[in-house]
Amino acid sequence: MQELTSKKISLATKNMDKYEEMRNILEDYNLDLRVVDLKGTEIQAFSVLSVAEHSAKEIASKTDDAFIVEDSGIYVNSLYGFPGPYSAFVYKTIGLGGIVRLLKNREDKTAEFHSALVYGDKGKVVKSFIGICEGTISTDLQGELGFGYDPIFIPKGKKKTFAEMELNEKNQISHRSKAARIFAEWLENNK
Repeated sequence: MQELTSKKISLATKNMDKYEEMRNILEDYNLDLRVVDLKGTEIQAFSVLSVAEHSAKEIASKTDDAFIVEDSGIYVNSLYGFPGPYSAFVYKTIGLGGIVRLLKNREDKTAEFHSALVYGDKGKVVKSFIGICEGTISTDLQGELGFGYDPIFIPKGKKKTFAEMELNEKNQISHRSKAARIFAEWLENNK
């Protein structure tokens, strides 16, 4: 019986928390995820998909190896989708407390977490995938797990934030896991 070999694929990121989440998901699909220190320019854009696709085009011009780029953002409905693709910048400047303060007197605290994953191989961008998780913003920080906006994001149908969930629980419902699973299933069907 022939042993299945896993397909090596590189994730272009310096964010090891993102890597751990994606590695945990993709190993279920026999994908061997590695980190590669290739990063494209993160442009100013209206969607995380535009940011990820631009970055992927730059990376594809530098390597023939299979790779993925993932960009994510939180879109708060009562803030007209802000911070969206600017989530990392907003996190670094006003932080989670700033987002909570912006929403303090707003009734609508619904939000969506978007993940855009772009796959490239043989020097070309091949396909893009989107994952969305609906939820609400908590009025206070809850939980010690996860990273980024996890302490204030409560997925729809749940009573706790991503930061209160173990990785396996989060990876069943998160925006990133949805995009990664769609990608992995597409890859399985298009070998």
